[in-house]
Amino acid sequence: MRTPLPSLKLGRRTARLPIVQGGMGVGISRWRLAGTVAREGGMGTLAAQGLGQVTDLVPRSDPRSDPHGLEALRAEIKAARELAAGQGIVAVNIMMAISHYDPLVETAVDAGVDAIVTGAGLPMDLPDKVRGDVALVPIVSSARAARTITRYWADQYGRVPEAVVVEGPRAGGHLGFTREQLTAPECQLEALVPAVAEVLREYGDIPVIAAGGIYQREDIDAALAVGARAVQLGTRFVATEECDAAEHFKRLVVASTAGDITVVRTSVGLLGRVLRTELIERFEQQQFPGFKCQYQCLKSCVAHQVHYCLADHLRDAAEGRPEGFYFVGDNAWRVREVLPVRELMRRLVEGEPPA
Repeated sequence: MRTPLPSLKLGRRTARLPIVQGGMGVGISRWRLAGTVAREGGMGTLAAQGLGQVTDLVPRSDPRSDPHGLEALRAEIKAARELAAGQGIVAVNIMMAISHYDPLVETAVDAGVDAIVTGAGLPMDLPDKVRGDVALVPIVSSARAARTITRYWADQYGRVPEAVVVEGPRAGGHLGFTREQLTAPECQLEALVPAVAEVLREYGDIPVIAAGGIYQREDIDAALAVGARAVQLGTRFVATEECDAAEHFKRLVVASTAGDITVVRTSVGLLGRVLRTELIERFEQQQFPGFKCQYQCLKSCVAHQVHYCLADHLRDAAEGRPEGFYFVGDNAWRVREVLPVRELMRRLVEGEPPA
């Protein structure tokens, strides 16, 4: 019999299971997925980026009248909380790099979200923007970043993060590493997690959430053994019935092989792990379609250099079009079926069925 998994406590809320569904934009992790994961005892995470262009709860945002999708975010949080029915934790992921970060944070807090998860930068003044008992969870890729954030928050605001996500180089989407670091031993979770946990111990009992390359119960046990208190998964939750992504995305994941997964530099200027498609192959050959920016969604963006908009192609992926950027983790090729969230959570707790 397997050892029972611990619960995950973040501020006023407790998830029965230490399983976090990562925030996946644009439009991949929305209210159905996040709410269901929370209802099943985990932490479900909405991705705030681009919600206004993909939501089905309110009219889609006009860049002129609601350029930040604030009403969409409010509606999606409300729906996720109702679906969760008081179970688990409902969080929202808001990227620091996004140009309308402040109004999204304010809207999420006002809508009653349990936690704000934030990466793509160091959220040094986040405690100044969030009042009340909303849990704050920064994403880092190094012990140095964890120390910088936690020390500053403690000194300036008299508080510390409720948890810290440590994202390793095997994750899907944008990566906080150079190409050389992707395979460097010191950048893998088994090295990063203990280093971050040691830093955080100086400031109290702050859980570390390990992310990147987590696929099954054995991975959860390995992460807990080196100091994590919970794990975060993304791609496995794409291949669930409740995921808000188009069925085409799910079929691509299920049909993928290890050779279909590659790392490219995106218009954000960072490395990103994606499924190789005809679009990706054209981009690797510097064949770009050209575009006109509608959103100015990122504070720093090099789209003008590569002549395409990543937000548009992420929305294409959510809606199942061939022009999509299909972000996945490096274990995507191991996924062979689309499951209900309840069954996936059961397998993560009890182990995979015999082959």
